[in-house]
Amino acid sequence: MSDSILKKEVMALKQTLGRSIVIPAHHYEMDEIVQMADFLGDSYKLAVDCAAADAEYIVFCGVMFMAEGAALLAKPHQKVVIPDMRAGCPMAEMISAVQAEEIHTTLSAMCDKEIIPIVYMNSYADMKAFCGARGGTVCTSSNASRIVKHFLDQGKSVFFAPDYNLGINTANQLKLNREQIVTVRQDLSIEGDPKGAEMFVWDGFCHVHKVFTVDDIDSLRQQYSDSREHGSSKINIIVHPECHESVVKAADYSGSTSMIWNSVKNGEPGSVWAIGTELRFVERMADQFKDKTILPLRRSICHNMSKITLEKLGATLKSVESHASDGTKELPNEITVAKEYRDDARKALQLMIDIVERGR
Repeated sequence: MSDSILKKEVMALKQTLGRSIVIPAHHYEMDEIVQMADFLGDSYKLAVDCAAADAEYIVFCGVMFMAEGAALLAKPHQKVVIPDMRAGCPMAEMISAVQAEEIHTTLSAMCDKEIIPIVYMNSYADMKAFCGARGGTVCTSSNASRIVKHFLDQGKSVFFAPDYNLGINTANQLKLNREQIVTVRQDLSIEGDPKGAEMFVWDGFCHVHKVFTVDDIDSLRQQYSDSREHGSSKINIIVHPECHESVVKAADYSGSTSMIWNSVKNGEPGSVWAIGTELRFVERMADQFKDKTILPLRRSICHNMSKITLEKLGATLKSVESHASDGTKELPNEITVAKEYRDDARKALQLMIDIVERGR
């Protein structure tokens, strides 16, 4: 079936289902998916918007941990489905609650302070529940520094997982002493002195953002330098904080997906931007903000986001239509969270929202 026919089919299904459905989509999705979305955002905005939605069906166009987060925040009458259950996140799979429990117990016996676990949104329900059960919470790249500071200001230490780069870049933003940061390897070995540590950082990573290098930045700065200004750069470099700390330090700006979008949107007409994040998102900005020159720092794609296709979205909407007409039918690709995780994971997510929204 051609894309044009698929688009018409999906639009017709959306019209038929009306207010009974809502389709959130992440910025990294393909254009044809974004065009069908009712709202678009990064992981934090999508969590907040899904929590506020009242539609009976939330058809989540993103990866599994995002859809799972929507299911945790969903109201009793709501059902969350995802077009492809295989759309996972390698970073989220780099730590489990079993590992976290073991290392948290070990570190707590060594550290002078109470250790509060904070898990990045890019994680599964078992890790969110682990945090919620221990007074911890969830964070996103847009609010990591605020969340970490919230607990450090209470005189507590933080166990941050799973993204090492976001953890270190957050520590740098808060100007923490490097000697008070302990690295926790995936084999549960530790590097550093845990006794008075302020942060314990797990060594997971995002494959999309790991590829960017300082050489990429230097090359573009040289390409866009202005010899009349003694080699000064005429390009703005902005990167996601999941990039290596050396890349973040070499860039002009660093921030969440939403921060990147707003920075470029509000940039001066005629300005040049090189962006270190997912390629489709960069290309979409280049297409939308034609008054600026926008290019990728390097081409890097989230292939798990690519698993959400127009064809699969159409099939999911047909399933929703069938279920809506006969609630006894099975709803394929429905996201459910095990009862043992549900309450504590929801508690962790809600605490994140409370901390952030309280500070606005």
